[in-house]
Parts: sequence; structure tokens; C-alpha cells
Amino acid sequence: MTGPVLRRPPGWRPPAVALLMLVAGLPGAPAAQPMPIMMTVGCVEPAGPGGFDLVRATEPQPVQERLPEQPRADTPLGSLTIHLVGTLDEFGVGRRADHKVWAQGLLNPDAAGGPDRLNLTSITTLSDRCES
Repeated sequence: MTGPVLRRPPGWRPPAVALLMLVAGLPGAPAAQPMPIMMTVGCVEPAGPGGFDLVRATEPQPVQERLPEQPRADTPLGSLTIHLVGTLDEFGVGRRADHKVWAQGLLNPDAAGGPDRLNLTSITTLSDRCES
């Protein structure tokens, strides 16, 4: 006596296999949702032990070009606070305290209402003072 035959819909794969296909970029993998690199201008400020915020930051905008044009030093500041995360030491963020910077990275909104987090991929000093 045989049991019932379990039939799966065409193209069905176990979730672990689908994830491996996605990571490996194999044909038939589920489509990944890209996260755009975002850019903003603000002032670096220490925030707790070893942490840094970007204060008076402008509204983050998606990077549209492979090599976007660097903002001018007199770019107006905004009113946002964004917590910087990632390999901050590698980017020398501590040396940029109180400097006006152009920062790029992956933006992670904070669901609890706190400051959003920017996983830093690039930071450029626009001015050694944080003005205007």
C-alpha cells in the first residue's frame, strides 16, 4: 500500500534553496529588492561611547549616478539627526567631529521613532566648521 503523493506547484523550492539561489544570483531565484545608496549633508557630532550622529542633516536623497557630484561647502544644512553606523573608524569619522560632511550609505529607518541610521559607505569633509 502506498501513501498519498505530495505534489508541489511548478517552480516550488524549499525556502532555504530559494534563499541560496538568491544569494548566488542563479536564474529562477526570487527577485531581490534593491536598497538605494542615500546621500545627505550634515555635521558630525559625538553620540555616546564611540558613536556619532549626523546632526542638522538634510533630507536623505537617493544617489542617482555612479559618481554623483560633490555638494558645495555652502550647501544649506537641514534639521534631521541621523545616527551613523558601520565601520566608522575606517572612515575616520572621529576626526571629522564638528565638521560639515557629505555622507553616503544605506538608510535604515527607525521604526520606534528614534533617529534613522545610516550605514556609512562614504564620507567627505565639505568644511572644517559646521556652519549654515
